[in-house]
Parts: sequence; C-alpha cells; structure tokens
Amino acid sequence: MKTLFLTEGGRDIGLGHIMRSMALSQGFKEKGIDSSFIVNGDSSVIDFLSKEQYWIFDWIKEKDRLFNEVRKNNIIVIDSYLADKELYEEISEIAGGQLLMIDDYNRIKYPKGVVVNPSISGESLDYPKASGVKSLVGKDYIILRREFWDVSPKKINKKVKNVLITFGGKDHSYLINEIIEYLNSRFNFNFTVVNPWENKLIALQMLGLMLKADICVSAGGQTLNELARVGVPTIGVCMADNQERNLEAWQEQGFLKFVGGYNDQHFMDNIELAIKEMISLPVRQKMLDVAKSCIDGQGVQRIAEHIIN
Repeated sequence: MKTLFLTEGGRDIGLGHIMRSMALSQGFKEKGIDSSFIVNGDSSVIDFLSKEQYWIFDWIKEKDRLFNEVRKNNIIVIDSYLADKELYEEISEIAGGQLLMIDDYNRIKYPKGVVVNPSISGESLDYPKASGVKSLVGKDYIILRREFWDVSPKKINKKVKNVLITFGGKDHSYLINEIIEYLNSRFNFNFTVVNPWENKLIALQMLGLMLKADICVSAGGQTLNELARVGVPTIGVCMADNQERNLEAWQEQGFLKFVGGYNDQHFMDNIELAIKEMISLPVRQKMLDVAKSCIDGQGVQRIAEHIIN
C-alpha cells in the first residue's frame, strides 16, 4: 500500500504542514504503508525532507504532473491551506475517494474521503454530514511525531529557572530577541531559543528541551500540541489568525495562558504577568495535569488504524 502526501511549506509560510504530514507518515510506516511527499515550497525545506521520497513543485498549478502521481498511489493525504475545493474534488475522483484531508478550521466543504481535524478544538466545529465523507475530529486524533507518542513523566520544579522560547517554522528572530531582552531585565532565567532555520533539532532533542523547561513561550501551531503532550506549562502567543482557536481552546482547558497576538499593544507586559502567575508551583502542576489528561499520544495510531480498516 502506498500513500502520497500533498502539502506546503517554506520560510514564508512555515513548516507546520510538512512536519504534521511527516509525523502522520511515521504512523503509516508502522503499519507497513509506504509514503512519499509532494511539497509546494522552496529549496529551504529540502533538509527537513532529506530522509523521505519527495518532489518539490507547485502541485496546485501543475495539475497534470500532480494527477499522474496521484494515480500511482492507493491513498492520498492533503494538508493544505492553499488548495481550493475544486482541486480536492478532482483528486478525490481520481483516487476513488481514498483521500484523507487534514483540516484545522472547517475551511471548505470537503469531497468524498476522510476529514481529520487533529486539534483540541476540533469537536467544537460543526462538520457537515455528507455521503461518503467521514470526520475524525478532536484530541483523540492529535498528530504527534513518534518521539512524543510515549514520553517520560515530566517533573515540575519548585523554582522556575529554564524558559524555552519557540515560535514555529517561520523566522521570528527579531521578536524573540525583543522578548529575551525584556524578560532579562525583569527575571533571572536561563533562556533557550529554538529557531528551526538556525538550529535544526531532531524530535528527540526537542523533547529533551521540553522536559528540561519550567515554562515555554510558544506560538499556537503544531509545537503547542507537543508541549501539551509533555506537560510543559506554556504561555501561548498568536502568530497567525489560524492559531487563535487552538490557543483559546487550550486556555479553556487550563493548560496555558494565552497572552494574545505578537503585535498587541501590551504584548510584553502580558508575558511578564503570565510568568509571575506561573512562578507558583501549584499553578504549573495543574497545567501539567490538565495537559496530560487531554493527550495520550495515540492520535497517529488511531488515524492509521482507520485508514487500514
């Protein structure tokens, strides 16, 4: 059985779709399903795909080339914000409905296949019921990399010493430097910054940093789900409109403190206030307990089992 992933990524739009697709392919591999990737992106993503079979081209525009590859595979997976409804329908028809579509906010009316919303907020979206369309939504289907399927218990330290800062796949060095300068003038912490364009950490290295961190300042993308899986008390920052729902949902659960958008007027002050609240050991312990109760790390396996069945 062969699966083709259609996705997008690069310096301008980040790596979230690519990393999520690769994480799902790990679950497929465990079930004996081979995967290949077509990425609508630039050469900057090559390092991240180096161990995969992949092609880089604009599959939204180069339809003939795309459809030729679609016909060679048993299952098609699409993780995209750029492809329109018409293209989904064309792919579904060629694939005979053997199509898995990853969605974050009920973006379009999807054709025959399986729609997966792998987020804590997924169950709040009212996906329309249609013939031939199956929906897998919510926390039970959160997609994580293999290293986060089973993790060691995290210890919550009495004192806050280590703060991790990560804003996902886009380069936000300027903003991170401003945050560190601001917080250094108010707290005596050790700061660790993860920028995937400067330090390409493998998943196991990222897991190690999360286990060590007392607090993390994070954007609302794919990394946020990994932080929740580990149980890192987190301050959430909205770096793009499509992250807001995820951040709000995690705040409602009690896992993180959402401080708003990076361009809000009182952004820095809000981070400072959040840290002061999270210095409390019981506050951080509760955030860990909530997160661990929400994610069991088995979302990829559930999706893979569904596809096989």
